[in-house]
Amino acid sequence: MPKRRIPYVFLLMALLTLLIHLFRDEMDTEEIKKQRYWISKTRSTETYPIVFAGDSRVFRGLSPDHFSAEFENAKAINYAYWSNGYGLTYLKGLEQKMDTVAGLRIMVLGISPHSLTKKAAKCDHYTWIKSSSKEHVLQTIYLSKVEEFFAPYNTLKLGEKLTGKSKPNNFRITYHSNGWVESYWIVPDTSYSARFYKDLFTDNLVSQEVVDELLVYVKKWTSQGIHVVGFRPPTSHAIRQYEQKKGGFVEVDFVKQFETAGGIWIPVPIDDYQTFDGNHLDNQSAKQLSTDLARQIKEHIF
Repeated sequence: MPKRRIPYVFLLMALLTLLIHLFRDEMDTEEIKKQRYWISKTRSTETYPIVFAGDSRVFRGLSPDHFSAEFENAKAINYAYWSNGYGLTYLKGLEQKMDTVAGLRIMVLGISPHSLTKKAAKCDHYTWIKSSSKEHVLQTIYLSKVEEFFAPYNTLKLGEKLTGKSKPNNFRITYHSNGWVESYWIVPDTSYSARFYKDLFTDNLVSQEVVDELLVYVKKWTSQGIHVVGFRPPTSHAIRQYEQKKGGFVEVDFVKQFETAGGIWIPVPIDDYQTFDGNHLDNQSAKQLSTDLARQIKEHIF
């Protein structure tokens, strides 16, 4: 290649790189961001006076910053995981995230019927991330940002975007360092999740054994001066009805046991908040619920 062409080649490459980053949808590198988020959250040894626990309804549905604004911006972490349950491994992990010396300590437990089943109590996602190799952790945390910048891009997709033939991904996600996964759909479909719930509780009803194990920790944490708060994350009416009929969860009975163990139960009206798929709150409702929940908790503990 003649030397005089070399600058033009570099200029062309720079222009192509600029085009890719200008027209790349934020979801095109979502997988890389997601891996970095889970590893960073799980492997951190930092402790917090406010900890949120539960499943995807919690990690999408509670914003630590909006919650903490009601408690003089005390540090908080959303420590919820996919399809997660209150098994022993996870309960011990929650203990390790809780600050042991803070004057005000709050453990917020999002209780969905599935989180009290034996399958969920295996905490597969939490356990898998927790057991990641040191090499994988280092690569994900320190090299993923470089990987994200140079991530392969489908030139056909770029062409479609330039010509206006493609539509943006309907899903919008922002992974926050405080553990919140801010989420919404551009076009919501509140009937979506209900289509996949048919077999969720087949041979997997709410387990009193799992409930009892959770209550042991509620009582233990309460005795240590931790305010343990429980709530049921809002969903669509269709999913709530399905859980009532098929999950073996009787909320009024659970609440009695929870409060007897020393917990504070906060009722959450589902009609006050919007989901994007019937199962998870959109980002605006998540912010609102976080603020509402914090204010109700303040009324109980002060």
